[in-house]
Amino acid sequence: MNLRTEVAVVGSGAGGSVVASRLAANGAGVVVLERGPWLRERELGDTAPAQLAQLYRDGGAQTSHETEMTVLQGCCVGGSTVLTNATCARMPEAVRQQFAGFGFDLAEERLDAAYRRIEEVLDLAPPTPRTEPPRTPLADALRSLGHESEVLRQARRRCPGCAACNAGCRFGRKLDATLTWLPLAQRHDARVMPDVAVRRILHRRGHVRALVCHDLARRAEFLVEAERFVLAGGAVNTPELLLRSGIHRRRAGRRTSFNASVTVLGEFAAPRPDAHDDDPLLQVAAPGFVVEQLRYPPSTPGSTPSAGFPGHVVALSVLVPTAPTGEVSLGRGHRVLPRVFDHAEIRFVLANAERQAFGDGLTLAASALFAAGAAQVHLPLVSLPIARSPRDLDDLPLRLRDQRDLVRLGSCHPQGGAAAGGDVERDVVAPDFRVHGFDNLFVVDASVFPVGVRVHPMLSVMALADLAAESVSAVAARSGLRTPPRHGSSC
Repeated sequence: MNLRTEVAVVGSGAGGSVVASRLAANGAGVVVLERGPWLRERELGDTAPAQLAQLYRDGGAQTSHETEMTVLQGCCVGGSTVLTNATCARMPEAVRQQFAGFGFDLAEERLDAAYRRIEEVLDLAPPTPRTEPPRTPLADALRSLGHESEVLRQARRRCPGCAACNAGCRFGRKLDATLTWLPLAQRHDARVMPDVAVRRILHRRGHVRALVCHDLARRAEFLVEAERFVLAGGAVNTPELLLRSGIHRRRAGRRTSFNASVTVLGEFAAPRPDAHDDDPLLQVAAPGFVVEQLRYPPSTPGSTPSAGFPGHVVALSVLVPTAPTGEVSLGRGHRVLPRVFDHAEIRFVLANAERQAFGDGLTLAASALFAAGAAQVHLPLVSLPIARSPRDLDDLPLRLRDQRDLVRLGSCHPQGGAAAGGDVERDVVAPDFRVHGFDNLFVVDASVFPVGVRVHPMLSVMALADLAAESVSAVAARSGLRTPPRHGSSC
């Protein structure tokens, strides 16, 4: 069952779906290969745990090497866009300048235009200077502590407020890739192939000939031959595939960063209207960390408040952008029994400054919940699982002496591992998204980030994919991409 196409795209998430739609609209023959299944809304489980098992790699149980941090990745058509809470944020200007310092210079005007094209499809108004701060009990509590919050933009329509965004949307209201970019690609005859694992890249002298693929449903191996190849499997899978294929073994997988996070839960004596409905979610950005409001469904993994149902809970995430000190590697299992150990190893340890940022962020989050009227606060700390008054927070930063002092440390946002830049000895990918030393192999996902973007990376991955399509096809954006399919159209 060997296939031949113009462009083969590995991965159907934020990067792969956008570049596929752009290339297909420009007339290229495109095949999108996705390891996970294509699950429509009616096929999702009835509970969040059932949906987690269906949609996440390893059912959401993928961890770093020492099992100290959960690394969540989508394993389904649409990738992690299906599992996000639809939060959309542009990369800060300081991060764009950091990229430029590595030789990955994204011109401000071009990047802004790419963001606007993406935002139009996702039905997002461009960001504007805040004219009036939000007025909610949580915003007032944060303000009393000296922190102004801002409203998070979210790519969704007519959300019912069920709070199960991170387990897929059973109502089809979140504008993930399966409702936007992939239907756009299919309109132009792109082919999306679920349940296909790409095992290896066949290449010689800087030219890729084919991908070795495995049909997981039929248990059959086949080749996909193409003129151009785009890797968009994410910041774990793309470095792993490069390493499996013997490409840049000394560089691929290195310089991996994370938006590491933990969750704080405030338990209130009475149901809170801003805890479980469609009110805007808030965010506070501070030096070294971000505090972000979450929806809290009753089946979310984590602490279970004694009140027993989500109307009594306000959930905050403390997110710490880490330095690019992590690594994705094949590990010993790949060398001994590669067919059994088909997982990359993820190694990462929080730096002292990052642990301190967690201490400061947890203190702010818990203090804000108490200021908003919480009776007690559930903390992700071994030595302080519950704080019953603000006084309990006095020595909180001192309780973080080691990464293992944090409970349920995780990241949905791995980045880097195939960093882009102008140094052929240091970087894996060139500024035009082409893998250094190759004429027809490109990378279009968060693995190209030389440093973490500090905010939710989905929108930035999509914007870079929009720009990368020009490198892959050598044609400019077409206006036909700016009209999204009507909401709820079938794929």
